[in-house]
Amino acid sequence: MTALFDTSCTNNSKISKQTYYIAGIEVTIYGVAEIHSSATSVACLFLLHPRLETSKYAEPIALRCLQAYHATPSQAERGLIVVSFDQRNHGTRLVSSKANESWRSGNELHALDMFGIYQGTSHDASLLMDHISSYVFPDGNKTVDEWLCAGVSLGGHATWLSLVNEPRVKAGVIIIGCPDFQGVMTHRAWKSKLESYKNGEFVGSVDYPKALDATVRKTDPAGIIMRDRSKDDTLRLLKERLGGKKLLALSGGADKLVPYECSKPFMDLLMVEGQGLVDVRDIVYEGVGHDCTEQMVKELVAFVSDIVSAGAGANKSKVTTTLG
Repeated sequence: MTALFDTSCTNNSKISKQTYYIAGIEVTIYGVAEIHSSATSVACLFLLHPRLETSKYAEPIALRCLQAYHATPSQAERGLIVVSFDQRNHGTRLVSSKANESWRSGNELHALDMFGIYQGTSHDASLLMDHISSYVFPDGNKTVDEWLCAGVSLGGHATWLSLVNEPRVKAGVIIIGCPDFQGVMTHRAWKSKLESYKNGEFVGSVDYPKALDATVRKTDPAGIIMRDRSKDDTLRLLKERLGGKKLLALSGGADKLVPYECSKPFMDLLMVEGQGLVDVRDIVYEGVGHDCTEQMVKELVAFVSDIVSAGAGANKSKVTTTLG
């Protein structure tokens, strides 16, 4: 995916970058050296790249997030690190190029491969949450106590999974990603003119097997919270899975690959039924296709800085209350 955002970043040399090998995953962590000596708590942002890209895609966004946060007074109270790694079957983890392709490009297992890849990436983020502190702060003098996730396209899909399945992730930014895998795959099946779609048998066919459907229903946001649920169940699950979390969803109004219409039913649910339960901002950019634009990155950077700064203020209030 060609980057439409500004990939240049001033004073790049002032942002540290270290490579770790954690649980068999090559992980790049930005910003460790810049954490203020007085900060004992640290927020960690995962940045997940698009399909057919690598973790390098995330670097300019990571640098911008860190530089923006370092310009705030909160950085003296609370640190921020940014983590990127290759999604499964990408970059250093590539095992099959075909598995990253679509139906139109000759991959008959597209739905299976794509969901499995980004579901695995979401699992990887959870695994890394268990171990990052041991590698980065082995002396225990700083604690990672806030986890955020953001991603573009495939990375956005994975971010949705982390938001609904990982209680430690309290905030997320989804750029041109979708919370409804069945919805977006059904749309893609129509565009790809699959026989199973033409015959009205897409879900449950070899293109979208029953076993995949069962996995999606217990893993995917729309599958867990919305699909074939009563209103009472939907509200209960919405509170259980997303209650108290902060979400920023950024979509292209002219996106033909991941159309906003596939996300809209779930976003409408969050905006209406989720009022008071979930803090959601849903922005659709008219005329923008399946692209991560400069304005989207600016929104992401501001969102991250605000969330981490608010966490610093919350920690300060807790200390004041304890001492008082």
